Amino acid sequence: MEKVIKYRCSKCGELFDIPENALACESRHKRIEKANEMLDEGYTLKQINDECKIWNSVPEHLENVNKDNCFKISYWQCCDKPAYRITSIFFDGRVNVRGCGSWSGYYGNQLRLDSRDLNNPRPKEELFIDSRYTSRW
Repeated sequence: MEKVIKYRCSKCGELFDIPENALACESRHKRIEKANEMLDEGYTLKQINDECKIWNSVPEHLENVNKDNCFKISYWQCCDKPAYRITSIFFDGRVNVRGCGSWSGYYGNQLRLDSRDLNNPRPKEELFIDSRYTSRW
């Protein structure tokens, strides 16, 4: 018989061999939680990263992007209009992008910040929501 000691992240339950790794995981959970609060409050991705250190860097064209900016992701729902916005940040640094482009209602997926789908941020005034769907954000 052998005694085994593991350290559990109190947020997600993942087990680690050394306590510092469990503490780092807990810390990242707290930073992601803060980052999502900041996103909801309208902070830019650069401001969020400066405060929470989620990514190594934010691409220059996304530095001033916040939850209100929108993106055209044509192959999603065959929509050629900026219908998708960043709605949350995940533990691994990917962002959830969601919107109502067309034919099947609301749709979203996770993207990395360096995704070419996030190349041309548009102002909130250009956000498109397919009129066949009455639900709002």
